[in-house]
Amino acid sequence: MVTLQNEKLSMKIALLGAEPQSLFSQENGIEYLWSGDPQFWPRRAPLLFPMTGPTKDGKVEAAGITYTLPNNGFARDLDFTLISQSSTVATFELQDSDGTMKYYPYGFRLKVTYTLLEDGFKAEAEVYAKDDLFFTFGWHPAFSLDINGTDANLESYSITFEQEERVDRKRPVNGVFVTDKNFLDNSKTLRLSREETDKGPIILNCLTSKQVTLTSDKGEHGVRVDRGNLETLVLWTIESKHAGYLCIEPMHSFGDINREFALEKMDEVLALKAGESKVFSSSFHIF
Repeated sequence: MVTLQNEKLSMKIALLGAEPQSLFSQENGIEYLWSGDPQFWPRRAPLLFPMTGPTKDGKVEAAGITYTLPNNGFARDLDFTLISQSSTVATFELQDSDGTMKYYPYGFRLKVTYTLLEDGFKAEAEVYAKDDLFFTFGWHPAFSLDINGTDANLESYSITFEQEERVDRKRPVNGVFVTDKNFLDNSKTLRLSREETDKGPIILNCLTSKQVTLTSDKGEHGVRVDRGNLETLVLWTIESKHAGYLCIEPMHSFGDINREFALEKMDEVLALKAGESKVFSSSFHIF
């Protein structure tokens, strides 16, 4: 476990998946990340690479060969190497191996850097292509609803956007997207409800707002997310279990099982030539 610390916050990050495990405020004594309670959802803040979302039968095709690629990719389930650390910055790395080639036939280097800020953390990922490759990427942090006390249920929370948004919602039904038209209709606020989250992830594309903020009627604490250069926002908590967390997920894209089987033909994926790289940067601020 790697620990970052400043005068206000401490952050713990596991080598498995380079996944944050804790974001604790030493000023107010509040843990902002979800606990990972396995009866609801055992993860806390995984990163998603080289795939975001499901594929049909959990399979993809590359160069005419079929591979079994886990939903949301495999990086979250592999040990990263810690390559540098200071009191407030840690960098982790995952490279292709014989194990990854069974799922994904490309040479890559994924470098992930977490920087502890005075009010949260910055997460940066660099994907370097050793071969011509295709991929998607996303952050998947889960924030505790208990930051405003145990009586602050999901219905007390709202997501506020920087600007008024008019956007459809995508949600999967048996793995295939359906569209709720004008889910946000010239609105800056989305009131959260179990009725909506029990339908599955709230997938929002083409938002104008780069920043979104989670707040509750029950208290003064919340989370502000700066999506950076990631185009899709997903809001999710496990369906029908009343779990005490909400995931706020900046992603490049989130596809369904009807997307093209071949990676090189998927509309949602990014392509890099050998020797090229792509950097994703988002930040998560707490108050």
